[in-house]
Amino acid sequence: MQFRFGSIPIRIRVQFLFMAVLLGGANAREPQKLGIWAAVVFVSVLVHELGHAFVGRAFGLSPQIELHMMGGTTSWQEPRDVGNGRSIAISLAGPFAGFILGGATLVASQLIQPGHALADHAIKSLLWVNIGWGIINLVPMLPLDGGNVMRSALHIFTGGRGEKPARVVSAIIAGCVLALATLFGQIWIGVLAGLFAYINVQALRQADTRAADAPLAVAIEAAYVALERHDGAQAIALLRPALSPRASSDLRAIALRIYAYALLIEGEWAELLPLLAAERTLIGPEELSRYAKTARELGRADDATRIDALVLRPRPANDFG
Repeated sequence: MQFRFGSIPIRIRVQFLFMAVLLGGANAREPQKLGIWAAVVFVSVLVHELGHAFVGRAFGLSPQIELHMMGGTTSWQEPRDVGNGRSIAISLAGPFAGFILGGATLVASQLIQPGHALADHAIKSLLWVNIGWGIINLVPMLPLDGGNVMRSALHIFTGGRGEKPARVVSAIIAGCVLALATLFGQIWIGVLAGLFAYINVQALRQADTRAADAPLAVAIEAAYVALERHDGAQAIALLRPALSPRASSDLRAIALRIYAYALLIEGEWAELLPLLAAERTLIGPEELSRYAKTARELGRADDATRIDALVLRPRPANDFG
């Protein structure tokens, strides 16, 4: 389902409604209470996301909202950096919109005092979803809003290097929550904590890959230039310190092929042959065959035979002694 709240496009996925009903499973035997719970979740999550959206729009962003299985997401049609301070304000706006709705519900309940079972259920649900969930959402763990606040704050204090420490803290907290949820038999909380732990560990790995890729890409470009000058020694010196095992496989494959060729033309056979054996999968059979051909042209028939053997019958690295 899609509609607009003013200028803000909103999409509601079927999975959101399914999850709202599933979370209200305790009321499954009372359809009216289950319906009230689902309506409360829908309104509360929408109010939460509108809080993000309105503050983001005040900072010149164009928001769009999607309600999905894990809750809701406010994104920007034309993303741009608004600064860490404003990012913190946007992150806090969602939970505080819920706190305002929860506070208004509490005040109204005291003034009106409905005294009806369904009305009491609606009030308790509104208070729990907006205040209870809001407090949980402020836990400093990505991808919760509290985690986003922590990351932006760390960016401020570390000069823009807050992503990795924020992911480390988030993974640790998620692991602790998972352990406690398992101890107390809270399956749903445990599932969420496990998912958040996985998300943050994967993000850490990707961050390490990006950090390793940047210097390796620069080294590859410079090594190409060195090889065009037939300066294999310079290409080796450029690539050797940048060949991190954390780099992405595609970029590392390119670097290894250049590095191996530089070793070959420099006659560094003692380093080249173990390298080809250890990295034969990334280097690939076509490149190995080219190295074998070049080795023969250089009069290294025995070494060429060893390289050919890696293509036909791969061997462990210590085969070369």
